Amino acid sequence: MTTAGESTGSTARPRADLRAEFADCDLDRHLALFYESTATQLDTVAAFLSYGLETGHRCVYLVDANPRSRIENALRAEGVDVAAKLDAGDLAIRDASEVYLDEGFERNGTVAELRSEAERSAAEGYEGLWVAGENTWAFDGETSFDEVVDFEVAFDAACPDFAVTALCQYDLRRFDEAAAAKALRTHQQIVYDRTLCENPFHVSPEEYRSEEGGADARIMLKQARGIAESNRELRRREQRLSVLSRVLRHNIRNDLNVVRGALEDLTGSESLTAAEADLVAAAARHADAVIETAEKARYIQQTIGSSEVEPTPLGPVIERAVEEVRSEHPNARIRTPDSSDQVVLADVNLDIALEEAIRNGIVHQDDPAPTVSVAVSTPASERVRVEVRNPGSIPDHELRCFRERGETPLAHGSGLGLWLVRWIVESAHGTVEFANDDDRTRVRFDLYRVAD
Repeated sequence: MTTAGESTGSTARPRADLRAEFADCDLDRHLALFYESTATQLDTVAAFLSYGLETGHRCVYLVDANPRSRIENALRAEGVDVAAKLDAGDLAIRDASEVYLDEGFERNGTVAELRSEAERSAAEGYEGLWVAGENTWAFDGETSFDEVVDFEVAFDAACPDFAVTALCQYDLRRFDEAAAAKALRTHQQIVYDRTLCENPFHVSPEEYRSEEGGADARIMLKQARGIAESNRELRRREQRLSVLSRVLRHNIRNDLNVVRGALEDLTGSESLTAAEADLVAAAARHADAVIETAEKARYIQQTIGSSEVEPTPLGPVIERAVEEVRSEHPNARIRTPDSSDQVVLADVNLDIALEEAIRNGIVHQDDPAPTVSVAVSTPASERVRVEVRNPGSIPDHELRCFRERGETPLAHGSGLGLWLVRWIVESAHGTVEFANDDDRTRVRFDLYRVAD
């Protein structure tokens, strides 16, 4: 029978996909599985436990609604030699009441029992303890979900140094919306519809206790799954683009180096007419320009691939950028502020962005001693502005690219440096403006100021 909200039939995600997600992600100490069919539950716990066993963890499964044999069969279907793992002590399947206690949930006793399992796993040389527990007991009798949250906090406090990963399980057919929403809000990572999701609705235990009212858990779960799928597609797209970029850069560089070598041979030939020699020289210049662009693309990918945002003193950034550009262009006259004690929120590559802005101003001047000025101001109490000015102008087709925030068939930027400037500044929620004013170019960064 098809259940609301979960994929079925040919649209269900394979267990292998979920297992790969467990392998690719840094798992939190507490994960929550939400399911509406036993098949989905068994697929998920089998993928979770089999990966835990494969990576050297001791795994404990706590059965409640399911018979022990059903869990063992699910693990066998995943390729686990259940008998061997049980005999070796790598796997234990226990009745939930042995851990959560027969006469009702008691937090301290449960914490002590799980701490004992964690200590045993560490003492026997395992990488850590993985626990998967069926939570059908959680709202039976007089147990409230607040007690379950208190238990998880107490367990973390009692076992802070033990490597423990727990998969709590919630059957949406048994729990009402309010209970399911509480469980959802208190887990940083969740599994729904065979998909591992970072939970956008997660709150700390303190925030959870202060909240009032309920929520539609199924809508929240579908939204979390949708976000996870979107993020996964973005990662796949980035990977494809990275591969294509690397292959294209490699091929362009290698092939054009061959072309460049042939052109150099031709340049030395005495059989060329003056017109032919000019054509060869022009071809060589264009080949060099494309090689330079390919190298620039590689440099940009490496730079933005190491992006982090942090409070950054502006003075040392300006000093490093100016020093680097002066080493390349010793005849350039670069004016800078006497000092700048501002601290801004910025990408760690801010000095590279400033280098590019200054370098761009130098290379597009015909003057043998080009002039560039760098100024710092505070247009608003929460903002710091860095402005680079120089004689000359940015070509109109380049400015159109930036105004339209992308390249179009009729507006292609010839260089990558200014795009690197934009990407670095905007990664810290800053803004960039490129403009031509009275035969002068202005590149302006606005960054968030970090208060003293």
